[in-house]
Amino acid sequence: MHTYKPTDLDDMTMAEAIDAVIADLLHHPVAASPHGVFTVLRHIDLLCHLTARAVGDAHFGLACEHADPADQERVEPLGRAAAHLGRATAHYTLALAPVIALSKSDARSAKRLDVFDALSQLTKQVHDALLALSDARTCLSTSLPPGGQAAPAAPPSVPAPPAAKPRH
Repeated sequence: MHTYKPTDLDDMTMAEAIDAVIADLLHHPVAASPHGVFTVLRHIDLLCHLTARAVGDAHFGLACEHADPADQERVEPLGRAAAHLGRATAHYTLALAPVIALSKSDARSAKRLDVFDALSQLTKQVHDALLALSDARTCLSTSLPPGGQAAPAAPPSVPAPPAAKPRH
């Protein structure tokens, strides 16, 4: 599985880039270790790049006098997708605190409930980020009903939380 960098996404369509980031997030799960902090930061970098690109493409369709009708039609779906991408970025940012707590916990002194709570928070934030990415992808592939909102996408499969180290 390829490990993506933000610049790898530039030659893809927005839908392809979202799919690539979802695949990257699923293939490189966040570990409850110092390496997990790096993984979260790398994922946040990808998500920020996607968000900025969606906003930039929407702005181009609205503001550029050279935008063609296809660019102008994509403005609304890109705007909705950007909101979901921002939500995914926020969830990954919220995942950083439990990853740091888990990477610093000493197996001999950490309280089981604290470890369980941090793992639970991490799993929830990653799951919610994947849902937001799925919603962003749906915005790009479905048209909005008149006066309504697009239905939320089916949730992608979520990786199992990292196992806590046994205590002795």
